[in-house]
Amino acid sequence: MDKRAEAATAALDIMREWDWQHWYDDACDYNAPKSLSLIVNRLALEGIVRPAEAVLTLLCRGELTAWGDYQWRKYQHGDFYHLEGTQEILKPLRWQALADSIAEEFRSLAGNEWPSHTVDLERLGIKACARYEWEFGDNRFSIAVCPPDTDTWSSNYLEEWYSAWNIDVRLSNPKPILSENLPEPETVQFTPNTNKGGRPPAADWELAALEMAGRYYRGDFKPHTIADVGRELASWLASQDLHPSDSVVRTHAKRIFDAFRAWEKE
Repeated sequence: MDKRAEAATAALDIMREWDWQHWYDDACDYNAPKSLSLIVNRLALEGIVRPAEAVLTLLCRGELTAWGDYQWRKYQHGDFYHLEGTQEILKPLRWQALADSIAEEFRSLAGNEWPSHTVDLERLGIKACARYEWEFGDNRFSIAVCPPDTDTWSSNYLEEWYSAWNIDVRLSNPKPILSENLPEPETVQFTPNTNKGGRPPAADWELAALEMAGRYYRGDFKPHTIADVGRELASWLASQDLHPSDSVVRTHAKRIFDAFRAWEKE
């Protein structure tokens, strides 16, 4: 195992000892995500050298899972493509592309070359675009791909640009909830909100939104990201013994966060 892999494994061992809030989905126990910036800085505090590199390695290996907002554009074989998303999983292949771009730059510098850090994506209309940005302190990164020395009219010419921000990260591989850890049937307390068919009580999302709005109005809660709202929502719901899936929480968190931003613009 090389030093980079060893450092990543050491970082993962440290992260497993952290106090993670838990989300529950079906029969699995998930660690609720933390911001990318928080994770990198805390690993640095705990003695990991080059913590951002260690986190990137773990993301490439799939041992960490990341969510974020993203935009993607591509030109290939004469066709244009584009897509964007909010708080979706950022696939390992995107992290690997970032790692490859960083490694390529280091190889050039090691060979006494001075590589250009920008590229013109002519078909996509992006001039002086950074080949990569790895701003973990701001919870974001971007990559731009354009094969060098290839004519724009060539049949195999391509341009690709990808940017992600508001990035949160959690440990991968959720833990199964073991049946022996579940309460005995006689200890289960039935509530009026229990749905038919034995399902757990449904969350009152209108009441949850009012609770978040009240905290925001009083000044007790000023979220900077959708993930901040998600964590606050999950904590409030957990206090009522309600544990909806993280995807459901994120959907409602985005609506609440968008409402807060709209209020700030008024």
